[in-house]
Amino acid sequence: MDRRQFTAATAALGAPAVAGAAIPAAADDSTAPAEEPSGPQYFGYYRVWNDTSAKDSEGRTSMAQIPAEVDLVFAFAEVTAEDEGAFPTVLRNGYVRALHAKGTRVVGTVFVDKLLDPDYPNTDEGHRQLAEHLVATYVTDLGLDGLDIDVERDFTDAELERARGVFTHLSAQLGPRSGTSRLLIYDTNQDGDTALFAHAADLVDYVLVQSYGRSVEGLQATWETYQELIDPSQYFIGFSFYEERGATWGDVDQPIENSRAYAYAQWQPDGARKGGIFCYALDRDGVAEGDDEMQPTDYSWSTTLKDVMTQES
Repeated sequence: MDRRQFTAATAALGAPAVAGAAIPAAADDSTAPAEEPSGPQYFGYYRVWNDTSAKDSEGRTSMAQIPAEVDLVFAFAEVTAEDEGAFPTVLRNGYVRALHAKGTRVVGTVFVDKLLDPDYPNTDEGHRQLAEHLVATYVTDLGLDGLDIDVERDFTDAELERARGVFTHLSAQLGPRSGTSRLLIYDTNQDGDTALFAHAADLVDYVLVQSYGRSVEGLQATWETYQELIDPSQYFIGFSFYEERGATWGDVDQPIENSRAYAYAQWQPDGARKGGIFCYALDRDGVAEGDDEMQPTDYSWSTTLKDVMTQES
């Protein structure tokens, strides 16, 4: 995920963008969070600023239309939490319930910078307070199933101390050590030999490696930097659909059988089986690279890729 794209999208959403948006039809209030499915999983980052609840819905798709083949959807929680319009309510009371009814979990994603907030002291108590704030703001208040931390930077010694401490306290509320069903996910474009990941590896449910534009031949070498720290079933590799006026990664060449995304679905670590794959810009499913027009999607690529993984398992 490109930080500049994320910042631009935050500004583009704004309060007026979702003013008066209708809450989609959904399951009733008793709808429980979806449980982890068996077999390979398919995840997707959904750019909430391009949802049909935006001011101009022409050529856009609805989060409620995401099919059951998508096991987990990431919503950009920073964008949503900062919005003063109707979208947080639409997400919490409409989309999350609708997706839960399909068996799909919904997780908020934030940049690791949120773990470095200088308004909280770099002490154990400060780390605890910040972790509680992050969970309340980006998970509980939005009715989501967990938190994804996007790590795409290096750290000073003081920043590393802070990030480690906040991760530790997040793990008391989210992830495999929390005793809850709420997820804690590590999402990165880095190898697994970083100091922060060494600390976080035992605290997270899944590890997602942004593999946009990477050669299939290099996937094994990247996995080997992680294999001593996590189970392969926790490991996901990701491709990117083409964003309007975005980077050309070469992941979604058509037809789908010739694409890097298809090869990622088929790829497995030597002697093991990965947890699955994920996509960025799920709302651009199936759009040809270089096509800058806004348009809805039928999620045909995602359903096909999930089927490919299921057949391979």
